[in-house]
Amino acid sequence: MDDIEAELNISAAHFDSPGNETTNEEIIKNPLHIEAPNKYYGQSKETGFHRSSRKCLKIIRDAMLHHNWQKAAEYFTSYIQTLEDTTVTRALLTRDVTWRLGAEILHHLTNASIDDFNAVYEIMKNTGVSNYAKICLEQAFHLLLNGESDEAKRQLSSASHWRYGKRTDAQSLEMKLIHAYCGFLDYFIWSKKISTTSETDDVHSLNEISMYFRQASVTLSEIIKQPGIWDPFVLSYITMLEHNNSIDEALKVLQNYAYNKEFPSNPNAHVYLYQFLKRHNAPPSALISSLRILHSVVPSHKLMLDFCSLLLKEHQETAMKEALLVCMDLLEYSSWKCDRDAWKCLLKILQRPKNEHNMVKEEWAVRRSLWMAFHFRPYIIRMESQKDVRLWRIKERVLKLLGEDLHTEDFRKSPSGQRDHSEDYVNGSES
Repeated sequence: MDDIEAELNISAAHFDSPGNETTNEEIIKNPLHIEAPNKYYGQSKETGFHRSSRKCLKIIRDAMLHHNWQKAAEYFTSYIQTLEDTTVTRALLTRDVTWRLGAEILHHLTNASIDDFNAVYEIMKNTGVSNYAKICLEQAFHLLLNGESDEAKRQLSSASHWRYGKRTDAQSLEMKLIHAYCGFLDYFIWSKKISTTSETDDVHSLNEISMYFRQASVTLSEIIKQPGIWDPFVLSYITMLEHNNSIDEALKVLQNYAYNKEFPSNPNAHVYLYQFLKRHNAPPSALISSLRILHSVVPSHKLMLDFCSLLLKEHQETAMKEALLVCMDLLEYSSWKCDRDAWKCLLKILQRPKNEHNMVKEEWAVRRSLWMAFHFRPYIIRMESQKDVRLWRIKERVLKLLGEDLHTEDFRKSPSGQRDHSEDYVNGSES
């Protein structure tokens, strides 16, 4: 609503003054004909047109705040006349407010059709050039949400050839995005067609599929070479390469996306690389290497459990120590503190042969004060012993293996008279 507030406060006119007792509804009736502005290109002046348009905007704002979208739509049809305002100081703000208002109202209006959206977008594209590319992108997104992929492709193709004046950095970025989404739509159309293809398809259909494949692959490969966050485009291109059995090329693309220092830090890039390696049966060393880098970026990522499992299979002391550190780091995040799988993983690490216990004791000595406060306060023990018995039993066994005394009053809060099922759970025999 910031732009709307700015528009409403263009002038300090007596709109909200005590002496002005006339209500908005008395001043503006539906349909509203706003007084046309005089052509004036000099210093900004408050006119009747500006006052009535401000009051109309206030009614629209209040209707939106109360989710009265039908009323907002009725007054919007009048407010759109403000696009005729030739006052230079107001023109850019008015266009931006009108565009955002129209899109928001139509999005919430239950009886709005795709034609209504397209009509508003076409009006906005023809009233100024500053937002042309952004409006084209938004229109394409809306068309995609409504299953109009061909029309979205046509809109973006038209926008990709749009030029006006000297290109700014912002315009260059917008045109780059339009170019990227043109390639993404080629991939989207190719994906739909390839899923419905059959051996009985004629030559024309197969040629059309090949055309979309070429267009998408050329555009996407060009886009993802430029530094940036290109997740959906990278995934689309990798899917196409895998479909074409270009596995080595796909691996090079993902490695460049993950490790190229010119690209911004992106945890998803390492996730995509790991998932690709796993799909194609890469050796454990390659999987561990990719997850080790992901751990350095996001130590609380859900794939850290996979990382620990891979390290446990190595049967080396250094791998065991790394698994212990990764798992304990994970459990120090509040989102993981009650995760049974994470505690189960830690329990497996602690149950390794005795010659690794010195390493465990050293690490526990460093973390003990934090863990006793974070995981084993009396009220936490009481709560878990009542609400999640299986979790508490696993944590109880972890404490035993860490050498803590479980005979104190605080640690005798777990339900009595029941068999300890934690080991069964760890071994996967308990449902």
